[in-house]
Amino acid sequence: MKVKIGAKIKELRKRDNVTQELLAEVLGVTNQAISKWESENSYPDIEYISLIADFFHVTIDYLFDHAQKGRYKILDFNGLETNRKFLSDFLGTDYTVIVRESLDCIANEQPDLIIMDIFQEDKSEYFEVLTELKNSEMSRDIPVIVMIDNKAIASEFLNLGAADYIVKPSNPAELEARISAQLRNVK
Repeated sequence: MKVKIGAKIKELRKRDNVTQELLAEVLGVTNQAISKWESENSYPDIEYISLIADFFHVTIDYLFDHAQKGRYKILDFNGLETNRKFLSDFLGTDYTVIVRESLDCIANEQPDLIIMDIFQEDKSEYFEVLTELKNSEMSRDIPVIVMIDNKAIASEFLNLGAADYIVKPSNPAELEARISAQLRNVK
């Protein structure tokens, strides 16, 4: 298996609008080193791998494409890293869970499902995010499950295009069942 870390670095650099020069400066290497990595003519030394992952806010597994093993990719929007670990452990190897605080990653990540962890005080902000997702050609067909504190607002999210909801604190078995039900419709 050929490692494609250079392609990942280039993808992340483009995603974040970072020049080769800036990345080289941050890492303390030459621009030519970055260029060689991205063209797959060489690989970064092991000491740079964690620095690159930290700089782009991704895991080392992501850089080596190990996180792509699951059949389904779930984007946990505004979730916590602890949620990712819990969901990954609970859902097993059929799922890859990624956590993001921005939806700018939709094109790169191409999730099969999005979980939105709604905080009551910011619900209008989430209405806007869900509306944006459902109006975008790139994401309109991705099912969204909202996790809410109050069942009374569920219908508002469903009317905006959410596929399902679950009331927090969520029962792991119920969450898995709802995720599975939505993904059966996806693939």
